[in-house]
Amino acid sequence: MTHDFTDQIILVTGAGDGIGRAAARQFAERGGTLVLIDIKGVPEVEAELAARGSAVLGVTMDVRDATAWSNLVADLLARFGRIDVLVNNAGIALPGDSVIDGTDDMWEQIMSINAKGVWLGMQAVLPAMVAAGRGKICNVASTAAHIGLRDAAIYCASKGAVLALTRQAGVQYAPDNIQINSVSPGTTMTGIQRTVTDAQRAAFLPLTPIGRFARSEEVAETIVFLCSGGSSFITGADLSVDGGMVAL
Repeated sequence: MTHDFTDQIILVTGAGDGIGRAAARQFAERGGTLVLIDIKGVPEVEAELAARGSAVLGVTMDVRDATAWSNLVADLLARFGRIDVLVNNAGIALPGDSVIDGTDDMWEQIMSINAKGVWLGMQAVLPAMVAAGRGKICNVASTAAHIGLRDAAIYCASKGAVLALTRQAGVQYAPDNIQINSVSPGTTMTGIQRTVTDAQRAAFLPLTPIGRFARSEEVAETIVFLCSGGSSFITGADLSVDGGMVAL
């Protein structure tokens, strides 16, 4: 299935690496105008896509900053007149994340990026989408929103919040012709794996019936689908891209 994003304005957070970078590439290949958002890595991805002839704008920004979101959206509406797609992908995991060992600082870091960042992104773009009478939002949740992963207490809580936000917003803005969905990747070979211990990896693989971990490109394909015309009757939904992990 092919999806055409020609002339669409597409925002991708966490675009400097991993799933966000893979999604940005795929949207660009399909004609989209990309706005890349991350706290690092943006110039490299921007240069890569521009060299391929894609329309791209890199923005180094913290997704926890409500003022930065407001300013960015105002600038984009002044430049382009609309925002068609938002992919809320930015997220972190930290080692030592158990109920006993977690700290207030860890809670603040993980929840503010993984959950609050998603809420702020939706809050910033939805008024323009409602005014336009259309829009697509895809939030990146995780299998951690569905099952309890060892040493990932706050991370699980944050991704559960993403899932709940997606369902609520998907229902509320469905009458405005805005489809809001999420993907729940299983273990995926991205930069976040730098914080995952060998013991966690060893535990995750037997829980994945396909018998391997996902590539970023495989998760990105699902994101692209949920942001395309092919998802016109899907909203408030979550698609697991986990090799069968949640089905066990």
